[in-house]
Amino acid sequence: MKQSVEAPTQTNTLDQQTWLQEVFARLQRPLSAYAMKLVGGDWDRAQDCVQEAFCRLCREDYRKVASHVDAWLFKTCRNHAMDIHRKEARMTVHSDSAPILELQSREDTPAHRVVQNEEHSMVEAQISLLPRLEQEVVQLRLAQGLSYKQIADVMDLSVSHVGVLLHQAVKRLRQSLAEPDGLAEA
Repeated sequence: MKQSVEAPTQTNTLDQQTWLQEVFARLQRPLSAYAMKLVGGDWDRAQDCVQEAFCRLCREDYRKVASHVDAWLFKTCRNHAMDIHRKEARMTVHSDSAPILELQSREDTPAHRVVQNEEHSMVEAQISLLPRLEQEVVQLRLAQGLSYKQIADVMDLSVSHVGVLLHQAVKRLRQSLAEPDGLAEA
């Protein structure tokens, strides 16, 4: 017996469009910043990753991904970036110079901004010396604000492994920032 499939109603279509617009407005910038780090600071490739993630989201049934859309988009973006790396690994060496954190100054005085920029640069430099997984976990947690569970979903790790990686990263950063030579000797 053949079952009939209901055509989407005008209301469902509008609900999905509104939801997609809201998700895009909220996550496009954080995904772009994350993708920039993943692809070594290449703006065009980062935008390709973000675009691909949103295209895939448009093809999904939004009711199935709505409850975990943030992690779903970050994971999709990450997977696309990894595909790009695999395809280009033999041809180019990527640069890891893109800043990992996009921090903004709360004070607007020039002197305070200079000091904060120096501090941010120092922290970013130390983060860039961490092992790759720790760097990515730190970025997803601090710069993107994802929960441990969301990070675990994005990176295909257990929540406890995410906690261990974050703990190790913070411990290393504390030690390196307290020492004059940083992680270079760690």
